Amino acid sequence: MATTDDFISHVAAHAGVSATLAERVVRAVLTGIGGYLSAAERPLVADELPAALGAAVLTGSSLATPIEERVLAFDPSTGHARELIASVCRVLVEELSAEALAAIHAAVPVRLASLLATPATSEAPLQTAPERPRDTLAGGRPGSHHPVSDARGPGVHSESIAAGNPHATTKLSSTTGSTQERHRDTLAEGRPGYPRPLAGSRP
Repeated sequence: MATTDDFISHVAAHAGVSATLAERVVRAVLTGIGGYLSAAERPLVADELPAALGAAVLTGSSLATPIEERVLAFDPSTGHARELIASVCRVLVEELSAEALAAIHAAVPVRLASLLATPATSEAPLQTAPERPRDTLAGGRPGSHHPVSDARGPGVHSESIAAGNPHATTKLSSTTGSTQERHRDTLAEGRPGYPRPLAGSRP
């Protein structure tokens, strides 16, 4: 448990004010909080504070004077007064147990309770499954069973240009001869005994 001086110094550091002003604000805030707590709840909170500051909680105060107005008596700037109250609440969050904070949180007005909220703990990031490698050129692996040069698309038609050389028999670049040569029906292949001699043919 922090001492009275430690608690006040901590508040002064948060608010950026002197220890004297911080002590006045701390006592005003604790007395105001004690006014909202029930008789059974005050000792719960006071026991977790230094004796001098716990006494302020046990004393309590009339709810007719809000805490902010009490602090304004020391610092007439409304914005600064709220910062001072927030600094006290921040140190209370650091010093008090979850049970004591819950008791205060349930008793005080919503605006003050919001200053007593404990900071959210950051959750560990979810573990995601490693991404499977994709079949792309960038992710290709050597040793493929089917080289690209041997690949044939599904359902290649027998006359398709993708099916080897479908017109090899008629293409001039790859044919073995003219139609007559392939059928051996040329003058060079002529045989004697043709049924109609050339001499007897009519034009």
